[in-house]
Amino acid sequence: MSLRLFTLCLSLVAGLSPAAEPATAWSGSARISFSGTSTLHDWSGLVGARPFDLLVSTTPDGRPRHLRSRVVVAASEMDTDDKRRDANMHRCMKVAEHPLIEAVIDTPVASVAADGKMPTQLPFTLNLLGRSLPITGNISRWQRSGNRAEFDLDFDVSLKAAGIEVPSVLWLIRVGDTIKLRATVQLTLN
Repeated sequence: MSLRLFTLCLSLVAGLSPAAEPATAWSGSARISFSGTSTLHDWSGLVGARPFDLLVSTTPDGRPRHLRSRVVVAASEMDTDDKRRDANMHRCMKVAEHPLIEAVIDTPVASVAADGKMPTQLPFTLNLLGRSLPITGNISRWQRSGNRAEFDLDFDVSLKAAGIEVPSVLWLIRVGDTIKLRATVQLTLN
C-alpha cells in the first residue's frame, strides 16, 4: 500500500471516530471523618484528601453526562488524636506497604442524580490494601452557588471486606467491623 493511500485511509478512520465529548473540570478538596466502635469505647478521627480534579463530560447541549475523578488519601495521615491508637491503626492498615487509599469515580450522572439535577448517591471504587471495593455513598447537604459546590458523602467500610485485621486485646476488647466515613467535599469550577 502506498504511503498516500495509507494516509487517506487513516484520515477516513479518524473522521469516523466520535468527537471528544465536551467537558468541564472542577478542582476539589475533601476532609474525611471516620469512626468506629469497640467493646471498650467508640473512637473517631480525621484525614484530608489530596487536592483532586473532577471531570464532568457533557452532552452537546451542555447537560452533564459522566463523572470521572481519582481522590487519594495518605493512609499514614489518618489521625485519631491518640498516638498509640494511631500507631496500631497504621500497623493494621499496613501503611508502609499500601501508603495510599484511593477512591475512583467513573460513573454516569444518572447513577448520581436520577433527575439530572439533585445528586443523591455516588457509586465509586475504593482501593485499599491491594483490594478494590465497590461502594455507594449517600450524598447530603448538596449546595451549589455559582462556580462552587459542596456536599457530604456518607458511606461504610467493612474491615473484613477491606482485609484489615485488628487483633483483639486480651481476647475481650474487639473493634467493630463497620467503619463509618463522611467526606465533606468542596468543588470549584475551573
